[in-house]
Amino acid sequence: MRYPSVSAPDAGSYLTSKRNGSPVDTEGLVKFKGSGAEFPDSSVEELREELLSLRAKWPDGLKNDIERNRFEGLAAKIVHETLPAEPEVLGDPEFWIWLAVVCFSDLVEWRYGNKEGGTKQANYGVGSRNENLLYRLWLRAELVLDEGHQDRYHLVEAGQIDFYRSHLFRQGYANARTFARALLQFQYPKSDSAPHLKIQQIRDLVKRLRRLRTNLLLEILHEEECRAVIEMEAAVIVAA
Repeated sequence: MRYPSVSAPDAGSYLTSKRNGSPVDTEGLVKFKGSGAEFPDSSVEELREELLSLRAKWPDGLKNDIERNRFEGLAAKIVHETLPAEPEVLGDPEFWIWLAVVCFSDLVEWRYGNKEGGTKQANYGVGSRNENLLYRLWLRAELVLDEGHQDRYHLVEAGQIDFYRSHLFRQGYANARTFARALLQFQYPKSDSAPHLKIQQIRDLVKRLRRLRTNLLLEILHEEECRAVIEMEAAVIVAA
């Protein structure tokens, strides 16, 4: 697929110029990669309409962590099911920078409170791929997608933003979707429930799971087996 992209240096320069009051034309930033069918503009337009509709639920902005997490849980499903499932495209950080900078800068700024002077460039994927808002939303759904369930997005609203950032996005064990789902459901037994383990306990558990990852091929385990492993390691933490 032939798709648009923007490099991190170009995006950084553009955002700096824009905030200094001398914006440049975004068309000059965009470079096309790949070949074959064109990336469908219609998917971006559909995504914009869906996200605008979602934003309307919070006309005064997102005021607290509960609202921010609620928004991201709902938005994750929208982003994931709307964008084409093209690995070459979705695996390219520069595609996500294009999406955030060129197509959804208003959403990025709104999500982070429309701060005077603009939000951190990392939230556009400049200098930190995993902090790109649009990519984070997509990844939240991708890691806990459940194809064996009637609603494959039934887990996306569970958990909290910091849990995804620290204990899924940055951890190699989350590459095994069964393990990511098992850990999410262990820590958050219900979508609206409080965390099962306290902050220090979950941090200690993650350290144990990282070490375990070096000796255990998680990808071959069923979700129930993943859950058993997690519960066994957690029991050591709680008993300490």
